[in-house]
Amino acid sequence: MVAIKAHEADRFLASPPDALRLFLIYGSDRGAVTERVRHLEDFALRHGHGEAVTRIGSEELSARPGRIVDEVRSASLFGGEPVVSMRVTDGRHNVIGALQPVLEEPPDAAWLVVEAGDLAASSALRKAFERSKRAAAIPAYPLEGRGLAAFLHAAAEEAGITIAPAAAELLLESLGSDRLAARGELEKLFLYVGEAAAVAIEDVEAIVGDTTGAQTDRAIDAALLGESETLETELERLRSEGSSPVALGTLALRHLMNLQSLRVTVDSGTSPADAVRFAKPPVFFRRRTSVQAALSRWDAETLAGARRRIDRAVAETRLHPALESAIISEALHAIAQKAQRLKRSA
Repeated sequence: MVAIKAHEADRFLASPPDALRLFLIYGSDRGAVTERVRHLEDFALRHGHGEAVTRIGSEELSARPGRIVDEVRSASLFGGEPVVSMRVTDGRHNVIGALQPVLEEPPDAAWLVVEAGDLAASSALRKAFERSKRAAAIPAYPLEGRGLAAFLHAAAEEAGITIAPAAAELLLESLGSDRLAARGELEKLFLYVGEAAAVAIEDVEAIVGDTTGAQTDRAIDAALLGESETLETELERLRSEGSSPVALGTLALRHLMNLQSLRVTVDSGTSPADAVRFAKPPVFFRRRTSVQAALSRWDAETLAGARRRIDRAVAETRLHPALESAIISEALHAIAQKAQRLKRSA
């Protein structure tokens, strides 16, 4: 029985055991599922000296359920061992009947790769592969935490690229959890740095990341630091891109709630720098300086007032949706004016 843990998948796929010829790749990360299926197809072609992959959709099995067995046990027209790849295109398709003969008598000179979506532990398809001594069930879930960091550093090492710590932290914030999309972003980034073979934070800001998200953060930070001109510039950019004012207000409210939690930590004796450094949820690199500065300027009482101001604004947008841009803009500028007064009185 071979049931691979998610964090073991990449190491396992680098060199699958010789005895295994049947593979199920499943999970909620569609990009990772597809990437791993293509890797196994290439692996099977190389090791079996084949020249082509026979691809079958699960919808085809309703008319010809014996096709999988026929393809796996037939001699390859192109020489070498047959490589069959089946995609379960609809979870309602019952493919166990078509696969059971192959699982019960695994081939010695053929390969089968099955691609599926997210499967529960009770899934008949998943259980069938996990129970077979000659098969492997390999999950693919969205990248996060240490898994995303490991993926990033492995990709950089493979490309012969070094990444500055600050750039790596910003990448971890910006890449997202889809493996295929993340790899595409990294390929663009590595191509951009070219012969320099080193990634700095400026490179990441130029090539990778959620531009709208960065502008939203800058707008909120500008309000809390009293930088009215910067705030209006960022608001204008967001307006031109059609961004949602309500979403901006909601994110500002969430950020103020996080600042209140950090303020409690500071008031208990922790320095603003340490409060930001060890915050949970984490404050990512590009915002640490701004968040620390805001935390030093705003006390618990004034933060509560700012939170109430934004909370009211978000509520008002529900009553007057046609004025939502003006309502959120006015609230953020009011916070910027309060931040200026706090600075003068410090």
